[in-house]
Amino acid sequence: MDDKKIQKFRPRLSEEYQKLIRSINRNRLAEEEITLENTEDEGDLATISHSKELLYNLHESDFQRLKSIQEALKRMDRGEYGECVRCGEDINEKRLLAVPWATLCIQCQEEAERESTSPRHVMAGMMNKDSADDGEL
Repeated sequence: MDDKKIQKFRPRLSEEYQKLIRSINRNRLAEEEITLENTEDEGDLATISHSKELLYNLHESDFQRLKSIQEALKRMDRGEYGECVRCGEDINEKRLLAVPWATLCIQCQEEAERESTSPRHVMAGMMNKDSADDGEL
């Protein structure tokens, strides 16, 4: 992908970065507003706990995406933006339009997802030969 096309993604990344900063700040304010009241009502305590957990998960997700955007901007500065970090091929422009902080081409992303969700073969109830000979379970 040529440099001119790559540079059109910079404003989009910067805009997304600013939106995330605002979101993180809003979440911090919301978290400060949620305080444990002197209540013994289990329903209220559960609601407060759930709200805090939800805000924490949103906060973590925002920080992860913020980090990804920062890395994309650094790759852009180094002239590496739009290259798959796994195979080195160009990332399709349509993919970058959808996810401008993408680091993997579609094929490598699909492979990575298959690897992370591949089932682990567990042989429950099976003994290895050495354990059976020793009388172990």
